[in-house]
Amino acid sequence: MSRKIWNLTVAAAAIFACGQVLAQEPDLDCVIEASEIAEVSSSVRGIMSVVTVERGDWVRKGQVVARLEDSVEKATVNLAQARAESMTEIRAREARVGLAEKQVERIRNLREAQSISSQALDEAETDLIVATIALEQAVEQKEIAALDLERAKRVLELRTIRSPVTGVVARVYTSASESVEDRPIMQIAQIDPLHVEAIAPVERFGSIEQGMASLVYPEQPIGGEFEATVSLVERIIDASSGTFGVRLVLPNPDGQLPAGLRCKVRFSESVPATAP
Repeated sequence: MSRKIWNLTVAAAAIFACGQVLAQEPDLDCVIEASEIAEVSSSVRGIMSVVTVERGDWVRKGQVVARLEDSVEKATVNLAQARAESMTEIRAREARVGLAEKQVERIRNLREAQSISSQALDEAETDLIVATIALEQAVEQKEIAALDLERAKRVLELRTIRSPVTGVVARVYTSASESVEDRPIMQIAQIDPLHVEAIAPVERFGSIEQGMASLVYPEQPIGGEFEATVSLVERIIDASSGTFGVRLVLPNPDGQLPAGLRCKVRFSESVPATAP
């Protein structure tokens, strides 16, 4: 066997051996966690009127989960709405402008006939100007009333607590009739997607890359095999333990997997990446 063929044979064997080592890398311990934990609170103080969900309930983003006592705010909205919809002042000012216009027209005719002084005409025209300005002010006041109504509605909306994420209610801290101060009302965990947190030895740094496909094996009694994708590889090695952190994103659209499970994760180039 020539030296060239021998070298090619050795190189091929080395590549094959490296592939075998990669494929045989041991699975890593991991934990399946919620991708987000939302501590839901109120931006205003008040007394809790009703909590519409319980621990373990599945909620959607934007869903009403609680309401504060809001009788005063509702009364404010009703008052602001009545002012915003009222046309009485504008109609009165319009009538005043119409009357002033007719008065000016009559005095002008009399002035042309030399039957009245120019001062009377000046006074009539001034009354028309004043009436027109008063009408403009009434229109502006109606616009301001509309803004007051919008503000009152926003203040009322603050009394309604909505879920910031789609997920599961993990804890409820407050019940009806309790005061809401500087503390959360409930905790909601987003479990679609899930995050898989793993700790890898420094020897595997560089072999695990962002976007790499993997297989996650939850502990029993859940079990099964689930595809996940590496979303984060820490670039800081923990010197004391010689490890670095890895995070994977695990789709969970049906909520089949609960958070808090221990698991094993297997990284392999042979695992196809899930299409986005």
